[in-house]
Amino acid sequence: MALRSSPRSSVARRIHLSFVLAAALPLLVLAATAYQMVSHRLQQQALGDAHSLAKEMGMTVFDRLKFVTDGLAILTRRRGTTAERLPDLSGLDLQERVLGLFDVGTDGLVAGGLALSEVERNAIRQAAAGGDSDSPLLLTTGQAARQRLFLLVPAGPRPGRGRYLGAELSGLHLWDTAGVAARPERVCVLDAREAPVYCNHPDYEAWLRASQGLIDSRGRPRPLPHDSGEPALTAVWSLFLKPHYQFERWTMLVGVPQSMALASIRTFDRIFAGVAVVALLIAFLLGRRLIRSNLEPLKSLGQATEQLAAGRFWHRVGLQSGDEFQQLGEAFDSMAVQIGEQFHELEALARLDRALQGAQSMDAALGAAADGLAELIGSAPFALLCHEHWTRPGTLWCRAFTAEDVVAVELPGANGAVVDQGVGGIALDTNDRSLRAHLGLGADAAVSVLPVLRSTDASADILLQRPGPRDEAAARRVSDVLGIALGNLVKERRLFHQANHDWLTGLPNRSRLQDLFYEWTADGTRRDRVVGLLLLDLDRFKQINESMGHYMGDRLLASVGGRLSGALPNGYVVSRIAGDQFMVMLADAGLQSLLARLSDLATCLGRELDRPFALGMREIRLSATMGAAAYPRDGDSFEALLKSIDAAGFAAKASRRGGLLVFSDRMRDALAGRMEVEQALKGAVANHELVLHYQPVVDARTHRIRSAEALMRWQRPGVGLVMPEGFIEVAEHSGLIGEMGAWAISEVCRQMQAWREVGLAIETVNVNVSSVQLASEDIERQVAQALRATDLPAECLTLEVTETALIGRFEEAVERLQRLRQLGVRIMIDDFGTGYASLKYLKMLPIDGLKIDRLFVKDLPNSPPDEAIVAAVVSLARASGFKLVAEGIDSDRQAVFLRECGVPLLQGYLFGGGLPAQELQASLLQEGAAPVLGALNG
Repeated sequence: MALRSSPRSSVARRIHLSFVLAAALPLLVLAATAYQMVSHRLQQQALGDAHSLAKEMGMTVFDRLKFVTDGLAILTRRRGTTAERLPDLSGLDLQERVLGLFDVGTDGLVAGGLALSEVERNAIRQAAAGGDSDSPLLLTTGQAARQRLFLLVPAGPRPGRGRYLGAELSGLHLWDTAGVAARPERVCVLDAREAPVYCNHPDYEAWLRASQGLIDSRGRPRPLPHDSGEPALTAVWSLFLKPHYQFERWTMLVGVPQSMALASIRTFDRIFAGVAVVALLIAFLLGRRLIRSNLEPLKSLGQATEQLAAGRFWHRVGLQSGDEFQQLGEAFDSMAVQIGEQFHELEALARLDRALQGAQSMDAALGAAADGLAELIGSAPFALLCHEHWTRPGTLWCRAFTAEDVVAVELPGANGAVVDQGVGGIALDTNDRSLRAHLGLGADAAVSVLPVLRSTDASADILLQRPGPRDEAAARRVSDVLGIALGNLVKERRLFHQANHDWLTGLPNRSRLQDLFYEWTADGTRRDRVVGLLLLDLDRFKQINESMGHYMGDRLLASVGGRLSGALPNGYVVSRIAGDQFMVMLADAGLQSLLARLSDLATCLGRELDRPFALGMREIRLSATMGAAAYPRDGDSFEALLKSIDAAGFAAKASRRGGLLVFSDRMRDALAGRMEVEQALKGAVANHELVLHYQPVVDARTHRIRSAEALMRWQRPGVGLVMPEGFIEVAEHSGLIGEMGAWAISEVCRQMQAWREVGLAIETVNVNVSSVQLASEDIERQVAQALRATDLPAECLTLEVTETALIGRFEEAVERLQRLRQLGVRIMIDDFGTGYASLKYLKMLPIDGLKIDRLFVKDLPNSPPDEAIVAAVVSLARASGFKLVAEGIDSDRQAVFLRECGVPLLQGYLFGGGLPAQELQASLLQEGAAPVLGALNG
């Protein structure tokens, strides 16, 4: 809404009101102050006048009363004592002062021509009889305010005999002093009883009631407001007559009406009202003049503001007043120009920001930035460069000075000579000749480089030729917006790459492989395509990782990923899906050709893995167990296909390492059976389904039982007795072996103590400890608790561990074995010679004995290598003081050979398989063994 210059506008009304208030408020304050002061002064003056009038009236009444008294005294002397008639008043000026004369005789009779009522005569007679005959007597009778006044003067030659000459005084003459009868002041004369003797106004009763306090206190004059009439400024004065007239007093009460006292202020009101009107009129005229001189420029400024708000930045105020308003208008016009330029720039930047937000690629973002720069800086030459370092390091996105489109330029040196390492990232070298050629720049052309983005992931620049200050400022704003957009775009691409690729090898991860699988098998692109997946599970990589460290293991995995991807032609996808597992996906038109390609692929990849990998100062050769499956034959989804590959891989590990097995239905059934075993095995300990059988260990010369090895069996409901081969591996992979091993230790201790209590001569019972148990910190607590619960001597319990269980975490295993030996139990290495332990490790192990594995026993005595190995182990055991046991003995020839080699203890089916505890106990009793205390440690 435009600003109006009319006096009716809100600004005009405010100015008018301000001027009127500026004039009116001082006048009102002055008027109120003056009125208060004048009113107070007039009131004080009226109170003084009332007091003066009361006093003057009292003194005048006394003088007039004295005059009449003196006149009556003269008459009594003239009259003499013998005269019978009343004296003549002529010559004494008493005609207007006295209404009539009368005599009061000594007998109290009142005689004369004055008309008196009987009441009045009695009052006169009583006053004369009771008064002092030597002094005048004053008497009043009749109604209030209109009483008759009588003056009695002693008559006769010898006063004191009760004879008086009396006269009725004229009230008009006596009270009308200073013309009070006709004056506006209220006047009342009160007798000693405060009854009114005379009042000049008829409505005096309310005023007398209001004045009662002032009369009683004889106080100073003051205003007396009351409800019945106008307030009066009242004064009181008493005329004491008792010394002269045997009469107490008369009280003069004078009240000046407030309107009369303040009558002179009305003139002041009229004068002040005129002055106030003139002042307000002047203020109004001055305000109107000020409004007319100021609202016109304000109107122009208001219209210019409306035009500016509407986006019409070219509108100008154009004031020529030559004052501050003109300066304000010129400043406003300058501001409008700047706002217009900034608004245009902000609109261009907003459009650029929207375009950059919608850009899905580097070239789209640079194209949007080029359009924004062209709009902001006009004809100034510019170019754009962007280099992403981690996906396509040899590619630049470039918008040349002479071009309009963004193109991808392949520069062989883009990751070397064309880029320089700078602070915070990598900067492009704009002096490179090949880059200048693509930009359309001469060798000596000068350019200004505005950095847009500097990071380890990407770098971007805006190049300007001969920019002006405004062009460079606009380019910097575009640089800020483009830098944010490119940074976000690079982050999104980086996050997408990280989410879909393995962090170590850079290969597609499982999620990305799954997306590609569904792209290959989508309904619109499948066209009877067959897709194959091949899983490579590196053999024994865990041992390499733990022996050489995780850092070296990661380096090896990265090298494996690079070699696999480099060995595959186009059309293959290699992915790292987990840990040491890689997967290759390929497609073919037919199933048979796909299976053939999978077989060739397995051979190729096996060769690549067999080539040495340089890892520090060592060379590592690898092998892999491979499983394969084909879509849609082995699964109709990626998840189903993975299950089939897992079954094939498991079957491959169980049968042969380093080979390829393609999935079959039999593998699925085996995998399902494995899962069924695992689920049934979970409640075996709680349901008391596990049992221990004991295989005897005999003396090589006497064949008497010296100890036994506890072998676990599973009495599976509905199936029967299951041997370890049917569930131990499942228990180890599922983690159930820990609970089962703890039960076995506890049960062995219980059984061994039971045999000792019946006197059986058996030295110790061996119980196998898996790698899972040995890696657990609970193993020490379990052993100690089992020994303590059964009160079994610790040397009666032997723990068997394999070399494989030790080599993974050797130092930790050594420390744990040392703590177990401190409990008193014995430690033996089971399957000695089949693992990875060197003689160096053997020297460090806290063990009590060795077990020669059946692998070195089965071909004896006709295998020279095995004979040499056994002889070496016997020599090692004797030199180290180790207890030595050979297991897997099935024939007498093996037993004889081992005995002759010096092996003291033998174990195998030749001496008995795994027996229930009661059967082993019966065998011991049949041998007639000596009591256990005599046979121990023999």
